[in-house]
Amino acid sequence: MDHTETPDREPITDLHAALSGLAYVMAGNRTHKRLRSESGVAVDRGSLALLRALAAAPSPMRMGELAEALLVRAPHVTREVRRLEDLGLVRTTPEPGDQRVRRAEVTDRGRDVVLRAEATGRQWLSDALHGFSEEELRTTAAVIGRIVDVYRS
Repeated sequence: MDHTETPDREPITDLHAALSGLAYVMAGNRTHKRLRSESGVAVDRGSLALLRALAAAPSPMRMGELAEALLVRAPHVTREVRRLEDLGLVRTTPEPGDQRVRRAEVTDRGRDVVLRAEATGRQWLSDALHGFSEEELRTTAAVIGRIVDVYRS
């Protein structure tokens, strides 16, 4: 499939199509299966997203904060955190002053899962971007970052 601009369409149409295609291939089941195989990561896509969020956090996160970061509901996060805790990938601690509230953080083992997945993903992206200039890559990253910020807000 040709991914060049179509002169008779609005640029936003081409950008939307390109970003939709990118999101689909990067987050799709087939890609995750390949990632699991090549990186040795044995968690599903949702679990990996949760681990990535915890690994990026500067401190342990409340379930509600984590749910907000992942754009999902808190009960789903609570169940997933319990499952990942059973696997030794996440640790939870009670909130100081409120024993009913728990905070989650990634363990060293969980961080290793994230690092392996990220390294594999970066290698694939590096291979796909071969031949692009550093300026093109920085500009693309800035544009996509701004788009993500708007969608998150």
